Amino acid sequence: MLSLSSTMVDRIARRPGGLLGYLLYRFPFGHKIGFNLAFDRLPPEKNDLVLEVGCGGGVFLRRLLAGGCRAIAIDHSPDMVANSGRLNARALTEGRLVLHQADAAALPVAEGAVDKVYCLNAFFFFPQPAESLREMARVLKPGGRLALITSPPAFRQQIARFSPSMAENMRFDAPETLAEWAKDAGLKPIETREVATAGFVFIASKEAAHA
Repeated sequence: MLSLSSTMVDRIARRPGGLLGYLLYRFPFGHKIGFNLAFDRLPPEKNDLVLEVGCGGGVFLRRLLAGGCRAIAIDHSPDMVANSGRLNARALTEGRLVLHQADAAALPVAEGAVDKVYCLNAFFFFPQPAESLREMARVLKPGGRLALITSPPAFRQQIARFSPSMAENMRFDAPETLAEWAKDAGLKPIETREVATAGFVFIASKEAAHA
């Protein structure tokens, strides 16, 4: 069991920074299974404009960009934004990537601008979950899709065994709760699938505009 201060939880999880934050999110081995599943269930197309909310060190972002799509990525940690930029420097130079330090509940993205939104292993730290989902729905084009990975209530005890302070600073949302927030935001839940060691991936789509 780790005894972590609230400040240390920030440094390694909620708002990663410094060398420790760099190492944890440049080599996010614990996230690999979830990354693979999200990519498999919602692969980007070459002509897509995608958004990653909570991009961390930019590892999943690099995978998205490898297929030729364009991307916008946001994180509220300035160190993570900088690390993502370094890891994806070529895409920045080519004009295929725009990075922002921003809050998930106030995305600096135009309404109906993106084809796909990804939010992986970050949602459980957002202080305004329903508002953040509304923002993700707002920026999606009609027919666009969202892939989100987060942890359910059953994970609380598991996280608490590792670090009580980490569990205290996380939110554990049931898939049903997430689905209700998504519906309220104008999204249609499509799929919920367990992710080993990570929780579950939730896929939803934005209803297409009616003629």
